[in-house]
Amino acid sequence: MAVNLSQNRLVLLTAYQDVIDDTSDTDWALYTYEDDNNDLVLAGSGGGGLAEIALTFDSTRVMYGFCSLKEPNAALPRYILINWVGDDVPDARKCACASHVATIADFFQGVEVIVNASSLEDIDPSAIGQRLTNGTAAVASPVLGRLKTREEDHPDVGTVYEKTNAEVEMKKINREEFWEQAKREEEMRKEEEKKKAAEERRRFEEERMELERQEQENREKRYREREQQIEEHRKKMQEEEEARERLRSQTTIAAEPSIEDLNLDRKESEVEEAKAIIAQRSGNPREFFKLKERAMTISVDTSPVSIHRPGRLDSPFLRQQHSPTATPPLRGSSPLCTPPPRARTQPAATAGRYRGGAWTPPRPQN
Repeated sequence: MAVNLSQNRLVLLTAYQDVIDDTSDTDWALYTYEDDNNDLVLAGSGGGGLAEIALTFDSTRVMYGFCSLKEPNAALPRYILINWVGDDVPDARKCACASHVATIADFFQGVEVIVNASSLEDIDPSAIGQRLTNGTAAVASPVLGRLKTREEDHPDVGTVYEKTNAEVEMKKINREEFWEQAKREEEMRKEEEKKKAAEERRRFEEERMELERQEQENREKRYREREQQIEEHRKKMQEEEEARERLRSQTTIAAEPSIEDLNLDRKESEVEEAKAIIAQRSGNPREFFKLKERAMTISVDTSPVSIHRPGRLDSPFLRQQHSPTATPPLRGSSPLCTPPPRARTQPAATAGRYRGGAWTPPRPQN
């Protein structure tokens, strides 16, 4: 994975600018990775040269030191990049960071020599100075090369000519270009961060809306299931209530006698009461009337046919008196002569009677 220089770009370039600025006492800056990721951060800076930066290297980390070296016979300082890989760094981490050196060297413009070191013995000021003196490293800064070429192409032309100070010119041009480029890169980084933030907000809003939609569907589903359970329970309770009502009605119908049964029982009781009252009498009124009707029938049948005579009352009684064949009936044989035994009567207030086809029992006397 590539090294990330945009996360802390402004801080990295500020420390780099302090190192290349002649007015600043800072001559080295140390960079390393943040935790175990590939984000490059500033670890420290100072003005003590190689001797001071050598004390800040950690044997368990991968670090990069940008240093400014001033030689007595050189007008301009020389810049080196120390690629520090500690002995205790895992091999996988060493392989992952090996490809970052060239990118970091291009980021810090003006690097002439890259020193690979894993111990303090590898950071030898004399050996590094020898490499710079022999010119083993080409000039990495295009501004510095352009200034040197311009100085060689313009010799002295007169007494009023002032030699161009390449160092001052380089610092001026380099500073302007540096800040312009840093400004553009910072604006690009901010714009990219805005786009990323907007994309993140949009994605978060979509996820939130999807989550709310799912929650709404789940709530509606649970509500429908609850309504269905309530409806089923209500139907079940209604069916049970109807079953209990039907059972109660059947029980009531079976327990209560019908109107016909009640009327029949009442008639039977009235007949029994009438029979009991009639049995208490000495004579039967019905037999008296039957005997009377029978006697009248016999009398009519035995009387001769009479001839109606004008001026004479035709009466059965007179015919019986004047009939020559009439014989006195035997004692007790004629119903007309011998009245039937009369039943004992009771006072009207206490005697029973038939009313409406039913026998009404007598009322007791006070």
